[in-house]
Amino acid sequence: MVEKFNEKANALAHEYWRLKEITAEGAGGNRLEEIEWLLEKGIGGKLKDQLDAEAKRLRKEEDDRGSASMKLGEVEKEILEMTAELAPNLDLFVDDFFPYDSEHEPISEEYFSAITDIFFDAPSSSIQFKVAMFSKEGIKVNLDDEGSSLAVLGYVIMIIQETAKRMLGMENTLDKCCELLKQNEYAFIALGTLLKEGRRLGITEIKEIAHREDKEYKELVRDVYDKELVNGIAYLVGEGWEYSLVKEYDGKYEATDFGERVWKICNAGASEGAGKMKRTGISSSSLNIHKILKFLKK
Repeated sequence: MVEKFNEKANALAHEYWRLKEITAEGAGGNRLEEIEWLLEKGIGGKLKDQLDAEAKRLRKEEDDRGSASMKLGEVEKEILEMTAELAPNLDLFVDDFFPYDSEHEPISEEYFSAITDIFFDAPSSSIQFKVAMFSKEGIKVNLDDEGSSLAVLGYVIMIIQETAKRMLGMENTLDKCCELLKQNEYAFIALGTLLKEGRRLGITEIKEIAHREDKEYKELVRDVYDKELVNGIAYLVGEGWEYSLVKEYDGKYEATDFGERVWKICNAGASEGAGKMKRTGISSSSLNIHKILKFLKK
């Protein structure tokens, strides 16, 4: 375990954003080309002296950006390596809240912005889960459902660790569960339906919503579609998952935070398999069902 995780994470995050600022694209490249072209043409006088000085400055900026870009990659890897062994320094919890240990710095917003930028290309000042919120204030867990604060804490840390491991190319639970999910195409459809709706649904509601997604395909497989969709839901809540993708609550079903992360990974693969280069999120238009099934059967 890292003894001073908070301090080291904050220092790396600060360096990450400093380097990102240096490497940010600007107009310097085009400006330098224009100046060098004029100098090659033989412009003289005071303008030549001024342009020589500006060209020198712009070349140095380009060199600095190149160096910063290499360093940024190294810092990003260090942040991921630390996050793959996420060990925030926390104090004793009170009810549903884990504050940071008073002997250590709080984890800064820069860290959360850096890790969400690396994970999702969308920096955020916190990491929001259904069961908890991890921010510069600490970790606030949601105990609306059965479970203990410590169990939720471990679960949240696991998801963040496994996401970092995946980005480092290490063996991870998310990829393993994605492969299991791909083995049952109707489970994939049911999970995507739950996530798109963002609420607990009964089997009848899941069927109705899934049917609307691709009526043409539903008609082609009408004899097996409903039965296989029910089997897919049973597969999602059955044994065999290290962490639940879907939980059942009195006949209604809800995707878990872990299930959402697994589905996004699989959905990204489905999008690429259908010739779409842009990663598809839950809020984006879903791929139609027969394209999804084609990907899953690969």
